Amino acid sequence: MLEILAPAGSMESAEAAVNNGADAIYLGLSSFSARQSAENFDGTAFRAILQKAHFCGVKVYVAMNTVVKNEETEAFLTDLLFAWNEGADAIILQDALLGKLIHERYPEIVLHLSTQAGVCNEDGAKFAKQCGFSRVILARETPLADIKKIAQIIETEAFVQGALCTSFSGQCYFSSFAGGNSGNRGRCKQPCRKLCAYNRNGNTEKSYALSLSDLSVGEDIAKLIEAGVVSFKIEGRMRRAEYVAAAVR
Repeated sequence: MLEILAPAGSMESAEAAVNNGADAIYLGLSSFSARQSAENFDGTAFRAILQKAHFCGVKVYVAMNTVVKNEETEAFLTDLLFAWNEGADAIILQDALLGKLIHERYPEIVLHLSTQAGVCNEDGAKFAKQCGFSRVILARETPLADIKKIAQIIETEAFVQGALCTSFSGQCYFSSFAGGNSGNRGRCKQPCRKLCAYNRNGNTEKSYALSLSDLSVGEDIAKLIEAGVVSFKIEGRMRRAEYVAAAVR
């Protein structure tokens, strides 16, 4: 079954996604979310949106997709088990080997490998499957020919709408270097989206030289369906509810 997967950075956005026909939503809890600047969900809000989403037949995927430090592992597992035991349909992780650890301890938990893992070929897909993941969220740079091969190995999810990271699969340290806010810890300040100037032949006019245009696959989604993709992801946990509603529709 094909699904439209919508971002839910807040309760309002989650409800907008559900009310406008999303088949699934993805959201973050208060910790370990790669979008720390989103409102995210505490325990009470998480239970509330789970109840509404499941009543409407909508799946809920929980993004716990930051890099996790060794000393944070037990706290991470506590949050993960809370999300799963409350009824989450899958957990999204960035670290394939952390997923392997979770799969060995709790084989019943459904794991999706984040786009930040950079799976873009058959080898990456096979490794994800070996680590216990049931789905890979494709690196946005993955060629269509490779998507077809990956889809024969493991369930695939692809971005079809929204902002694009300047770096490969979000593996960027610009924000960390520029101000100590690591994107891999959920704190990216998006310095690549600022006006900047570079002196080339005396031209110092400012422009958005590093920022990519947003993605809009549109009717080309048919090519992804033909390639075997099953989940079509809208970027935007920092977006307003109005955007989420319009994008889903």
